[in-house]
Amino acid sequence: MSNVKQAVIGALVSLVMVAGSAFAGQVSGIDIEHGSGSTAIDITTNETIKPSMFTLSNPARLVVDLPETTLGESKVPAEQFDGTVIKNMRSGVRKGTDLRLVFDLRSTPGTPELSTERAGGHQTTRITMTSTDPIEAIAERQNTSRTVAKRARGEGTRDVVIAIDPGHGGHDPGAHGADGVKEKTVVLAIARHIVATLNQRLGFHAFLTRTGDTFIPLEDRVEIARQHKADFFVSVHANTVDSPQPRGTMVFALSPHGATSTMASWMAAKENHSSMVGGDGSSLSLKGRSKVIRQTLVDLSLESKISDSLVAGGDVLNAIKTVNPVFKSDVEQANFAVLRSPDIPSLLVETDFLSNPTGERRLASAKFQRKMGRAIALGLEHHFTSLPPMGTLLAWQKNHPDEAPPGAGRYKVRSGDSLSVIAARLGTSVTALRKANDLSGGAPIHPGDVLSVPQA
Repeated sequence: MSNVKQAVIGALVSLVMVAGSAFAGQVSGIDIEHGSGSTAIDITTNETIKPSMFTLSNPARLVVDLPETTLGESKVPAEQFDGTVIKNMRSGVRKGTDLRLVFDLRSTPGTPELSTERAGGHQTTRITMTSTDPIEAIAERQNTSRTVAKRARGEGTRDVVIAIDPGHGGHDPGAHGADGVKEKTVVLAIARHIVATLNQRLGFHAFLTRTGDTFIPLEDRVEIARQHKADFFVSVHANTVDSPQPRGTMVFALSPHGATSTMASWMAAKENHSSMVGGDGSSLSLKGRSKVIRQTLVDLSLESKISDSLVAGGDVLNAIKTVNPVFKSDVEQANFAVLRSPDIPSLLVETDFLSNPTGERRLASAKFQRKMGRAIALGLEHHFTSLPPMGTLLAWQKNHPDEAPPGAGRYKVRSGDSLSVIAARLGTSVTALRKANDLSGGAPIHPGDVLSVPQA
């Protein structure tokens, strides 16, 4: 009898082992991110797998296959699809052991890119859907957005334009932690959340200097911001030091002279090393002026810019304190190359230390990336609502608190919107929307556009 029992037990153990080995991993999280020109899907599994993907049309779908993987309890809240190209997600099992995720899309995206990163005992599979040329796409949307916004609201009520610059990228990975988390990856995710949050606020238009894993020299990042007539520039980073002890966020403004601390000086030297800026970075028109006048104009511009940056930095730092410890309680100053342009106020945010185990773990978390991005955005929103640039909608609203803004009855276009969808949502007609916004001849709309809504 004991031999029979042993045989049965042995068979059961074998079945359990076979069943367990059939599934290599489990999905522990699915996050959707959206920024100017791109939507990213992050799928986190507790084991290393070899994912694959393909797209289908009529209707548009993205299909992702995860071999020997189960979905577990992972769900995507419906609000994560808001403002993205994704309508919803479905799942199924293939070949008995493989997980298939199907993302129904609102429109056909650019060619998706798939990448994987192993860190902290888990794997993150990222699928990015973006345009063929991210920089040109940003520029085109920005120009169209400004034109439609001016038609809808009139001159003198433009958006506050903010450039969000994810540090490093491409062949320059930036810093990395002990578990392999790369700076270029986490700061892009955080930057996407900053842009997505700001673009949900009327009166703001934010865009990314890079939307994918591409390398852009430091001087080109500032030039992209300048071409878009940005009111403000924020560079997002994460750093490492020799000790695992330092922890927390640091916010920097430019210092034309010495750094405010040894740590600030060290960080500036390290960041500047990745791509040097030639000249003094000035974009001011100084032709035909004497040397003394040129220097005076640059000095005055820098002084004003640094003052604005320090005030904005304080608001951003206060917002970050609600989601993460800060390494320094005040805004630091250092001579970061990416902050040197005298015509655009700017900040550099070191989100946390990848050299600290807790910092690395949190930076690798999609939940923390979202919190950090939203905190930075809310700090910027508070600053520009309190101190809006002249000629912006925010300035008009501050000066006319009891009046309806120009073009009252406005709608800010989200990703996936069409005129028919907007008309149905707002109880009007496509013809009325086109007439109110001078969109004759099939003129397109883009995310970030602000449309005037005709009164019923």
